[in-house]
Amino acid sequence: KKSREMASGSGGSGGAVDPCDYLCGAWKRNLEWRQFGGSFKRLRGTNAIVVIDEYISSVREDGTRYLKWSFGRGLKPTDLRFGYVMKFNTDEKKSQADTTQIEWQYCGHTCSGVFQRNTEVYVLNFHLKTSTVVITYRILDKNKMAVCIVEVDGRHTPTVQIGNMYRLDDDKYSRMASSAKQPP
Repeated sequence: KKSREMASGSGGSGGAVDPCDYLCGAWKRNLEWRQFGGSFKRLRGTNAIVVIDEYISSVREDGTRYLKWSFGRGLKPTDLRFGYVMKFNTDEKKSQADTTQIEWQYCGHTCSGVFQRNTEVYVLNFHLKTSTVVITYRILDKNKMAVCIVEVDGRHTPTVQIGNMYRLDDDKYSRMASSAKQPP
């Protein structure tokens, strides 16, 4: 927790953010869904829990870290569903000094993204067989990000989803997660 507080962005800190340390933890995501185009008609609002944990991979590479993303309605492990594991290439020799390259698999497709240090923005691209999703996370402060998701596919109304993600209390999250693992 201490390293995250020291490494967390303050919205424009100009490169002090470690992209993996910042993301780790439990988050509450609130989104407003609107039709993408025309009058941008409001469709609905959603709330979700997003838990991002360091993932220890059997593949060891210098400058590479892995984060596991899970999504759900509560903090207990039984309330969460696995999303994906993202690979962050933090090796300055392999990537440009101001960016961290990100890649992962989703529904059998390789996806890619980038963290831009100077603007403290993550851009995640999901290019799937029948849809495209682009997610932008902008760090506002050490406990809050702005979120914008554009989702287009051939079967559903194209949407733009806007909102925020708020970091949940680490101590409370740790207590809930450990109590859920212990048998009654």
